[in-house]
Amino acid sequence: MVRPDAVRSVRLLAVAFGVTVVVTRLYLALTGYPQIGGGEYHLAHALWGGLLLLAGGVVAVLWSNRWVHPATAVCVGVGSGLFVDEVGKFITRRNDYFTPLAAPIIYSTFLAVLGVVVLARRVPRGRPRELAHAAAARLKDLADGPLRPSTRTALLRDLDALGGQRTRPDLAAFADAVRPVIEAAPVEAPSDRVGRVRTALVRLEHVLLPRWAHRLLLAAGAAVLGLLSLVGLAVLIALLSASPDVQIVLDDRTVAPGTRPPALVVASAGEAVVGVLLVLAALALLVGRDRAGTTLCRAGLVIALAGVNVALGYLDAELVVVAVVVELLLLVAATRYRTRFLRDHE
Repeated sequence: MVRPDAVRSVRLLAVAFGVTVVVTRLYLALTGYPQIGGGEYHLAHALWGGLLLLAGGVVAVLWSNRWVHPATAVCVGVGSGLFVDEVGKFITRRNDYFTPLAAPIIYSTFLAVLGVVVLARRVPRGRPRELAHAAAARLKDLADGPLRPSTRTALLRDLDALGGQRTRPDLAAFADAVRPVIEAAPVEAPSDRVGRVRTALVRLEHVLLPRWAHRLLLAAGAAVLGLLSLVGLAVLIALLSASPDVQIVLDDRTVAPGTRPPALVVASAGEAVVGVLLVLAALALLVGRDRAGTTLCRAGLVIALAGVNVALGYLDAELVVVAVVVELLLLVAATRYRTRFLRDHE
């Protein structure tokens, strides 16, 4: 059965994985790809990734406290990120870290983890077995001290639903017996620290980023990224024309005239679509069509993040790292704009 906190844990794992790969690649590029050990030995970062994976497994096997799953998610996310980042060395005879196939494999792995998050959201939880497993998982928090208010609310909700399941009288009796214990259990006093910080940040956001400024910033970001992406349209036209007078240079490599590398064709076509969507999004935002603008912007960014970047990573691993960071920031800005100004009208 899927744990009640599965989505949060896998999301944390995915974030740890993605951040680890990006930070590792940027660090190595900025420091000239140093080698730890020297001489005969080289302590590759895949080794540290394997150790973190082992540590995460040991933690999950030994303890069952409420901190175990977040700690395991971070260990597994960081460890797998360090390990998978060196996949190029494992799939080539010459141990080539920079092999073009490495970046698409890393990125596809990241997308697969995000896919697990989406699937976990859709797992049904209304049957007696799911309710019983969810209640049993949350009951562990009772042993660690006062329950969090959110945990208590969710636990009582699951017990109420389980108590009404007449197809499993044993589980219904379990729910009826446990409910008084939960009702009498101590509850953590709500902390105002997080709420105060969140309130301060929201106020600062309203002062520094009113609607017109947020719209202008979002439109500018979509326009710049869209125009850059439209370079893919020019590349696609050049590839389809197969003109010997057109020279395409990619990452210090010249594409042979008349050839059409499949990865370059897919990436350029995808970038062209993304560029058109983002430019249209910027225009819609500038004329006040906020709903259409944010929809087009998010659609273009999702296409780029979920598909185009896989082919782009095959062509230029460093470029795709920068692209992912920029696209994610713009996606957050577009989503935040909808949350702040459009959600009440949907």
